[in-house]
Amino acid sequence: MKRVIYHRDNQKLWVWDQWASDATVDLFLQHIPWQQNSIRVYGKMHLEPRLTAWFGPDYQYANVRWPHTPWPDFMREWRQRIQLVCGVDFNAVLCNLYRSGNDAMGWHADNEPEIDPTCIASLSFGASRTFKIKQRKGESLFDVELQHGTLLVMENMQSDWLHAVPRRLKVTEPRINFTFRKIRTA
Repeated sequence: MKRVIYHRDNQKLWVWDQWASDATVDLFLQHIPWQQNSIRVYGKMHLEPRLTAWFGPDYQYANVRWPHTPWPDFMREWRQRIQLVCGVDFNAVLCNLYRSGNDAMGWHADNEPEIDPTCIASLSFGASRTFKIKQRKGESLFDVELQHGTLLVMENMQSDWLHAVPRRLKVTEPRINFTFRKIRTA
């Protein structure tokens, strides 16, 4: 069932629980080329606190460069389904593997100039994790529990909001997240 968490002006955050609950984590663990990159944070190099993979056009963030990588067939199917729900032609997906609750993602926005901020869709599988979102200026803060098969969509939120996936040390199972985006290409 689709639930609107936040809606003001053209900004909207909504989730659809059990949108894709029929998928298994094992397929993604076996068929995605996961890697752990080094990123620059405040001038220092660190290993990303999760594993990632990329499908789509050339892209770069935090000194990580992803070359153009074609979409595998199973990922094209997910993209088509999400495009129908969101009405956006996504051309890229960042795949995130949180191996356990020790893996996390700090506060950030998906606001690189190449990313179309109109709509970003996030599809989660595996262990349940909390997705936090807060206003850059203001006091609004939302916690959304992303369970297996949950689709979360952020519309026009990247300029005014930050989001994070904090550590959860009691979580021992993996969580996989696909963040669908539209990358502006030349």
